[in-house]
Amino acid sequence: MMSNKTPDLSGRHSLYWLPNALTVSRIVSIPLIIWGILSIVNGWGGVLSKAWVLGGLFVLACLTDFLDGYYARKWNLVSDFGRMIDPIADKLLVAGCLIAFAIISNGQWLFLVPALLIIGRDILVSGAREHAALEGKMMPPTNLAKWKTACEMLALAALIFWVIGKAYLPIDTAVQTTATVSKSIGLVLLWLAAALSVYTGTLYFRAALKA
Repeated sequence: MMSNKTPDLSGRHSLYWLPNALTVSRIVSIPLIIWGILSIVNGWGGVLSKAWVLGGLFVLACLTDFLDGYYARKWNLVSDFGRMIDPIADKLLVAGCLIAFAIISNGQWLFLVPALLIIGRDILVSGAREHAALEGKMMPPTNLAKWKTACEMLALAALIFWVIGKAYLPIDTAVQTTATVSKSIGLVLLWLAAALSVYTGTLYFRAALKA
């Protein structure tokens, strides 16, 4: 017998929509960030080629990554949609920026190899999780996987600073040197993230096979 009662949503927070809206806004910002990176390096012009616009978009993307999870937990608004879309948004942001850096470096192996490893690992893990889910098994992120994500975001921040500095800062200055150092730091973090990607990807794949 069907009940005519509707779910009691009276206790739901008035801003229940905010966490998922923040996640979706991060996805919307990704093509703008990619276009900004390419615009600055290639001198295409337009508002997205402004240093403060690119920097602001990336900072906002990082903030939404923190705030959507923070408010979802604080207001007890964790949902199936949120659990699904949040990691997708993170992976799209990382993959998009890595592709942009590979393009502006003309496929230089220092950028291309870690980009392929990271993107390939994320695709592999997504498939492994889907397989495990079909078998009724959950594969939550490990601590090492969280460190991998942290390394990726820090690497992207350092490389975006390098792109901005290379385009806008005067040549032969201490600040320009700082931008070059930022590139080196970004590449070190990127390769560290790639190493963690391979290792954690292997762990997820083995866990999926056991499932």
